[in-house]
Amino acid sequence: MTASDSRPLVVADSPEARRGAEVVVDFFDRVLSARRDPAAAGEFIAEDFVDHDPAGDDAGPTGVIAKLGGLWTALPDGAYRLESVVAAADLVVTRSVLEARGVTVAFADFYRVREGRIAEHWHVVDAGELARQLAARAGDA
Repeated sequence: MTASDSRPLVVADSPEARRGAEVVVDFFDRVLSARRDPAAAGEFIAEDFVDHDPAGDDAGPTGVIAKLGGLWTALPDGAYRLESVVAAADLVVTRSVLEARGVTVAFADFYRVREGRIAEHWHVVDAGELARQLAARAGDA
C-alpha cells in the first residue's frame, strides 16, 4: 500500500482500537507489502513480543526481522495485500493475501497492540489452498 494505493477497510470500536489498527496497517505497509522492509519491523514490534505460531521461534523484534528476512529471500517477489481490518480494544484482526511466484494464499492474523507496538501475534493460513496451487504449478512444469 503506497500513497497511490487505497487503504484497506478499517472498522474499530473505539479510538484506542483505531490507533491499534493503524499500527498494524502501517506495519503491513512498511514491512509486509511490496516495500518489504524487514528492518522496519523493529519500529512496530514490542521487545517482549510473543508469536503464537507453533512453528515459529521469532521472539522480539530481532526474531521477527530474521524471519521476515528469510521470507523475502525465499520469495523475492512476495508481498502481502491487506484487505480488511477489524479492531476492538487492544485486538486487531486482519484479512490479507500473500502473493508470490504466481501463488496466492489467504491469511487471517490476530494482533494484540500495547503502547503503540505489536505485542502478540496469531495467524491462520489456508495451507490446503497453498498446497493445491503449488501442486498445480508443479504439474505445469
